[in-house]
Amino acid sequence: MATPLKRVCRQATQTTSRWMGPSISRASVPRTAQWHQCRPLHQATRSMAQQELAENDLDIYLEALDENLPVESELSSAAHAELDQHRELREMMRLAAWEMPFLAQHAKPFVRAERTADKTPLRWRYTTYFSESHPASRKVVVEFKVKHLGLGPKETEKLKKLAGSRYNPETKQFKMSCESFETIAQNKRYLADTVDKLIVEAKDLETDSFEDVPLDTRHHKFKKRMQFPEEWRMTERRRHQLDKERRKALLAEGRKVEEGQIVSGAAAIEADRQIKLKQAEEAVMAEAKKPLPAGKMGKKQMGQRGR
Repeated sequence: MATPLKRVCRQATQTTSRWMGPSISRASVPRTAQWHQCRPLHQATRSMAQQELAENDLDIYLEALDENLPVESELSSAAHAELDQHRELREMMRLAAWEMPFLAQHAKPFVRAERTADKTPLRWRYTTYFSESHPASRKVVVEFKVKHLGLGPKETEKLKKLAGSRYNPETKQFKMSCESFETIAQNKRYLADTVDKLIVEAKDLETDSFEDVPLDTRHHKFKKRMQFPEEWRMTERRRHQLDKERRKALLAEGRKVEEGQIVSGAAAIEADRQIKLKQAEEAVMAEAKKPLPAGKMGKKQMGQRGR
C-alpha cells in the first residue's frame, strides 16, 4: 500500500518541477535547511512516543497482574499470617540495606572501662526470659565481699553476724535476693536499701557491737576437697622403677611358658575341638559300615502268605 502511494508522490513532484522550472529548486533549499533544524525535535517526539508506548505496555501488564492476584478477602488466615511474615522480612531487609550502613558513622573505638571492686562493690544479677513473661524474671540477686566495703575488723564481724545465713564463710561473700515486688527496679531498690541499712548498723558499735555473740556458720556445709597425695605423683625415678618391675614380670612369665608350667588356654581349646571332631568322624564311619538292604523284598522274604 505504501509503495504505490510513494510512486504517485514522486511522479507529482517531477511534474510540478517540470512546470515550475528553476524557481522550485531555489525554494527547496530553505525547506531542506528547515527540515534539518526540525530533525532533533522530530527525534525527541519519536522517543517520547516510544516511552509512552512502553508505559502503556507496563500499565497493561500491571493491570493483568492485578487481575490475576487473589483478593485479600479471599485469603485464609494462614495465608494472611504468611503474608505478614513476608512483609516483616522485607521491612528488615530494607533496614539492613538502606539504614544500617549509616550506623558506621557513629562507630567509636572500644575503650575498656577500668572496673574496680572498691568503686563498684555490688554485683547485680538478673534473669531474663526472651519473648515471654515469667514470674522468675523479676528476681534480683546482689553479691558483694566484705573486704570491698572498707570496714574495720569489728565492723566486719558485726556485719557477718547481722547477715546470718546470707554470709558464706568459705568464699567470704554475701548473697541476697528479692522477688517480692512486681518489677525488677523495685526489687533492686529494696536490696540496695537493705545493704545500706546493714552497713549503717555495722558501723554503729556504740549501741551494740555483738562481741559476745559467736559467729554461727552452721548454715553452710564446708566441702572438703581431697588433695592428690604428693607421694603418688609420677616422677622419673618412679617411672624407671615401674618399667624395671614390668620387665622382670615379663621375663618370669616367658620362662614359665617355655617350661610348660603355664597352661595355654588357646592350646587347650584347640585340643578339645580336635577330640570332638574325631568323635563325630567315628560316628559317621560306623553308620557307613552298616549293610544296605538287598532291594525290594517279596512276600516270601517278608514272611507273608498269599490268598
